[in-house]
Amino acid sequence: MADTVQYQLERMLPELEDLESRKLFSRSEIKEIVRKRRDFEYMLKRPSTLKRDYLRYVQYETELEDVRRARKKVISHSLLSKGEKWRGSLCDRASAMRIMFIYERAVTRFKGDLDLWFRFLEYCRAQGSRRFQKAATKALRLHPTVPGLWIYAAVWEFEHNLNVTAARVLMQRGLRMCPKSENLWVEYFRMELTAAQKLKARQIILGIGHKPRPEALLENGNATEHSGMVEVELDGNVSRDLEIVARKEDAGINLMDEQEASFKIARAIYRSAIAALPNSPSLRQQFLEVIEAIDLEQAGALESEIYSGLRDNFPGDEKSWDWQARRCLLKVHKQGVDNIKSAHEKAIQVYEEAIQSVPSARMYELYAHFLAEWLETDHMEGVSKLGMSETEQENKEEEASEALLDLYSRAESAGVASDVLAQGHVNLLIRLGKEEEARELARKNCMEGASLCGSANAWALYMLLERSFLTVDSDGMIQMAKLFRQALKIPIADAKPLWQMAFEVLGGQESHFDSLLQMLEKALGGGGGNNAGAEVACTFVKWVLHAKGIEQARQVYTRFVALPGPSMELFRQCISIEAQLHAIGNTEALKYMRKLFNSALEIYGQTDEELWLEYCFQERKAGNIEAATAVYWKAQKTLRDPSSFYERYQALS
Repeated sequence: MADTVQYQLERMLPELEDLESRKLFSRSEIKEIVRKRRDFEYMLKRPSTLKRDYLRYVQYETELEDVRRARKKVISHSLLSKGEKWRGSLCDRASAMRIMFIYERAVTRFKGDLDLWFRFLEYCRAQGSRRFQKAATKALRLHPTVPGLWIYAAVWEFEHNLNVTAARVLMQRGLRMCPKSENLWVEYFRMELTAAQKLKARQIILGIGHKPRPEALLENGNATEHSGMVEVELDGNVSRDLEIVARKEDAGINLMDEQEASFKIARAIYRSAIAALPNSPSLRQQFLEVIEAIDLEQAGALESEIYSGLRDNFPGDEKSWDWQARRCLLKVHKQGVDNIKSAHEKAIQVYEEAIQSVPSARMYELYAHFLAEWLETDHMEGVSKLGMSETEQENKEEEASEALLDLYSRAESAGVASDVLAQGHVNLLIRLGKEEEARELARKNCMEGASLCGSANAWALYMLLERSFLTVDSDGMIQMAKLFRQALKIPIADAKPLWQMAFEVLGGQESHFDSLLQMLEKALGGGGGNNAGAEVACTFVKWVLHAKGIEQARQVYTRFVALPGPSMELFRQCISIEAQLHAIGNTEALKYMRKLFNSALEIYGQTDEELWLEYCFQERKAGNIEAATAVYWKAQKTLRDPSSFYERYQALS
């Protein structure tokens, strides 16, 4: 191992001598560079080399190169002032070669690490075409079934190397290896349409239209009459201008042929993709998203073909119906009010057909979302800019509100229920100023509705409405407490907003504080010791801290951590509170912090290395070095694997 490391260091001698001779680094700095590189080389020769060892080596070399370039810039300016120029030498390219070599060893050691391969390719891309092509070829040979690598290489050829043919070859090879990859099909489709769009832009820049090329017969400086053109004597300049026009039109014919070829390839890609993945509506929708972003006249026919395929092949897919309906409004927003109204009516017809064919909750939700968007202020402002009067806007909003109310009623009559529909109906009633009806509907959703409607969000909406109607006297608070007791039976993971509301409404009432604390203890003890339960408990502790003071907060969190299976997150939050108090001079905070650490370590001490380190850190921060040392030795005995704990503890010193 030592011989190999020494060999690598000796190979650096010409570069190091060049750095010193050109006064980029001093001799002492070069000695430090050699020492660091020796350490890294020995690290890479270990039997258990880690990925981060290679990355740290790359980072060091990158930072070293940044320093070299900065110093080179200063020296170059100095030489220019003397009328001289910087001449390239070995040190200008040695850094890139070394980083490439480190990456090559890394990907050889960790052949299956795709993140490492992409880092390598990204670096090669910045260094030049030949290096990138070599690295990409090796990556694709080892990972031919990774679509991302084929896409990355093809995009580089298309955008950076400007080689459309090579990009097509890569995409086609990738599809042979990964025929079921939606991303690969979509990106190949996008690439071809982008190529067609670029060719169209080039035609516009050259001033080439779709006119037929004029035929002019030039013989001895004369133009004879042809296709209705009058015979005119041409001087030399006009003759040259005509030749330029002819060459541009020849180029235009080629450009138009290439554009048509790209579009035909894109159509073939789409048809091959749906043949390979016939049961994927999301694939067709991704194709539509690509077409919407491309400005090509020919794309209209292909777009219609895709929509027709969605309609015929996926009659039971709600998202497909939604796409078909929204297509009606896709390209008419700048065509005037009448066109928008007509397009909106067509979309409504599609949605009506959809809920007849697919009477599911999801389909009703998509339809309701479309109608709700029509009511949004931003949309109405957009319509106003097109010339709609204020009266017309009010009529339009009224019609849309009635249509949406009717849709919610039809969904209820059809027995279709969901949390989204229930909340949307309540919110619409609130918007229309029908608070009493909204309150009754929210109560019905929570008390009598299906399980889908009796969710935490439905309860939160109902509680907000009830809170606005009830008085703040004792009777009102008693009524709210009853409702919260019923609402908080929902699993704590789903009811976090409800608990937050309960803290705000009932926490300030001494008569209800204890009952609220008991309910939370019951929820935490009944399986609430997970992260969601810990989050609610921490929120309550913080609320008590700010509302009632630290003594009350300590009583509360002491009861929580005494429950079965308290979460590690709860311990951390409570320790954090005590640490902040200790930092501002609370003399008792350290005592309570130690109690929390000891309680947490009884449960998590064998596995949680971070907790031991935090305990040591807090003791050292408080100036108790002996106590920190005692904690350290206890951790060494308790942890199942204390190997990395020792190194991390030394970093605290």
